[in-house]
Amino acid sequence: MKRLYLSDTVAGEISTWINEKQLKAGDQLPSASEWMVRLGVGRSTLREGLKKLEAEGIIEIINGKGIFVSEQKTFQLLETLGLSDAKEHLLEMLDVRQALEERAIVLATQRGSEAAFAEMATHLEAYERAREKEDFLGISEADAAFHLAIYEACGNSVLVGLIRLMHDDLYVSWDSLEDRLQVFDASFDHHVELLDAMRQRNESAAVSAFGALIEATRRTVEEM
Repeated sequence: MKRLYLSDTVAGEISTWINEKQLKAGDQLPSASEWMVRLGVGRSTLREGLKKLEAEGIIEIINGKGIFVSEQKTFQLLETLGLSDAKEHLLEMLDVRQALEERAIVLATQRGSEAAFAEMATHLEAYERAREKEDFLGISEADAAFHLAIYEACGNSVLVGLIRLMHDDLYVSWDSLEDRLQVFDASFDHHVELLDAMRQRNESAAVSAFGALIEATRRTVEEM
């Protein structure tokens, strides 16, 4: 059965409002407090809806100033590839991600400091707490932070830049899938195995754990 996420409805309502008002880039939207009253939702639900719109390049949230219509992204992988099916797109992105991230993991295993590994462990703890609460936004943010910490630890700025470009588009795709929590449930244990192998400086075990993580994710998406 398809899960209905209230945050998706929130994102849709705000997006429709922007279009109806014919707002342009740089125009300011009502405050978060106003949206909570307008839509009758809580702060966490509104926050997830806004994060979805921000990830899609529709709005920009500036701390201390408010919510604004953002400039349209000039580069969208979905449009470039001509793929309308988010599931197909995500599976192709997983192939690309695996090729790039495996190298980042090897380099991070060689070069990563204990402080970097401790940061990754902190993100996995946040991941597990959010998973227990079925908090998709919290899981997604913790997972993203974990992988970005790996990229930073690899010490190759060109590789980091390439992965960051692809990484943003990947997380937009996650948000369009049904039963999103299943994806993260299937791969959590492999995240733990990956970090343990990196800490032990075991490159082959780290690559193997990452391969298992990707395959678990791929199987879950294919079954959706």
